[in-house]
Amino acid sequence: MAHVEAMSTMAAVPRTAFRHHRLSDRPLVIIPLTMAGEAGAPLAAMVGTAKRVMTLLVVPQPRNRDQRFAFAAELGRAVMDYIDSYRQDRRGEGERSQYTDVPQILVPNHGGIKALADLGRMCRFRSTSGTYAVPDVVPEFGMWLTFLVDTAEIAGTSMLLPLTTMLTEHWATGQSSLEDQNLASLMAWIDPPPGVSVAQALEEAENPDVCPPAGPTTSPEFDNRDLAPAIKRFDTAHALGDPHALATAQTELTELIAEQTKPTWRLIWRAVSILRSVPQAPQNAGRTDRDCQLFTNYSDYRDAGGFPQRKRDTAIGAARRLSQLESALVDFEAAVAFDDPFVRADRRSGGEAFAGTVVASEPDRVVVKNRPVPRPHVTVRTSDPLRLAAGTKLISPSMPKGHKAVIVSVLPDGDTTLVTVEVTAGMGRARTPKPGSVPDLDKDIAYLPDPGWRPKPNFPDSDHTPWTHSADPDGPDDPAVPENAAAEEWGHDN
Repeated sequence: MAHVEAMSTMAAVPRTAFRHHRLSDRPLVIIPLTMAGEAGAPLAAMVGTAKRVMTLLVVPQPRNRDQRFAFAAELGRAVMDYIDSYRQDRRGEGERSQYTDVPQILVPNHGGIKALADLGRMCRFRSTSGTYAVPDVVPEFGMWLTFLVDTAEIAGTSMLLPLTTMLTEHWATGQSSLEDQNLASLMAWIDPPPGVSVAQALEEAENPDVCPPAGPTTSPEFDNRDLAPAIKRFDTAHALGDPHALATAQTELTELIAEQTKPTWRLIWRAVSILRSVPQAPQNAGRTDRDCQLFTNYSDYRDAGGFPQRKRDTAIGAARRLSQLESALVDFEAAVAFDDPFVRADRRSGGEAFAGTVVASEPDRVVVKNRPVPRPHVTVRTSDPLRLAAGTKLISPSMPKGHKAVIVSVLPDGDTTLVTVEVTAGMGRARTPKPGSVPDLDKDIAYLPDPGWRPKPNFPDSDHTPWTHSADPDGPDDPAVPENAAAEEWGHDN
């Protein structure tokens, strides 16, 4: 409905009441660009922590291995300096010790995360000595990039985020989800320039000469018309060994790429400013604390000389990670619905939650287990379509923290439904519930399923893995991955 409303009004429509991801006071923005037709060949990156403080790093010839790793080293120093600035202040002692804040890297879209994933995978296995040695910062940078990309897959984390995700979580547009990955067209819906209609802003956003793509690939028109000739002039000057011509060609190439990245850079900071105006969700603090723990654990692992991440997960490692991702997604979706009335309304429309008015209450009801315990019954009249059955455990954003209940019965009553719930928690330890812990008559209240605590599944040890999921014990760890995989991805040609 929100998308239909946006299309009919030609204006973005809020989908949530809150912003459910943390937005750092000092994010590091990276706009990565890659060369078309060259897998894993970086072309440039614009990086910085403020709108007017940015650095543009360019690879004049992306097929040249030395230039690629010089670029990786420069970008790595900038990123590692930023990460290390968060590895200073810790609180707590022993196992409870953790850093007080975490870094946050923002990229324009999901393609930016894929570009950083490729860069991390290509850098983390590189040797700092011997043939094809790279600066010490390159493998360290690659390992940290891989860690950040891995955490970006965990729902609710905020250490590496695409801006298009944050924007589409809060606003619905009148275009497809694929078109929403275009940062310029997405911002045309949300915040068109003054005096410009959304339709006009969209027309400009689709013109690569006015709004260059936000990466990681550049437009084919730019590649053929401008980029390829500029790289060719650089190669010619390099072959001739003319320092003046080489400097001129490199400056020309840098200016060309700057023209492609600066519009996106301005757009990103405009989007960040708009997102700051959206109130932060109440449970963001808890998600930030989890980020701090993840960041601390990996930082300590690196300080202890930990190894690079594997090229491919083992069968057990993949199953364990899938379980972690599924659990995090369930918890995040439940927390978002608990905090946000807009999201909760969406669940109510599908029968996965309900809201109504208390029409009957037994606040003094007691049951005897090992001892008498309060178990009040409350009946709620709701007009929502309901698909929750008796026995479903519930939580309520309308009640004080700790309130829990379970559905006793669901009975139709004309055009409405009478839902009787038993309050099970949040009443204190006395025989009578503490004031305010049981819904009063005529109170408007909402309930949704309690995600609850789920035990972690037990996975077998590596030596108990079935042969169908194990590598050949006499062969390499992962026969599907050639030993020179990193070399194939980066290439060693000049």
